[in-house]
Amino acid sequence: MDDGEININPEDINRLSDREKRELQIFLQGESQKAQVQKQIHELTEMCFKKCITGSISSGKLTGKEESCMTNCVNRLFDSNLVILKHLEALRQQQ
Repeated sequence: MDDGEININPEDINRLSDREKRELQIFLQGESQKAQVQKQIHELTEMCFKKCITGSISSGKLTGKEESCMTNCVNRLFDSNLVILKHLEALRQQQ
């Protein structure tokens, strides 16, 4: 388990009560959602970095223009994501 992978034996799952199985399923869904959010944040940050950072960062700091571009890029992506999530929530409530 050095790579962080958890192996769950089906026999262990069968020993769980129905309540414990539901709790495990809810926990795993939450962890999956967290991983998806982290992946999306990484992808968005990478996309903004490629768009905004034009030179090297040898000084350890972004130029004012780069910093402003990164801030605007990330904010617009979060705004877009929020609109999409609200739309999906509205669709889900209609079902």
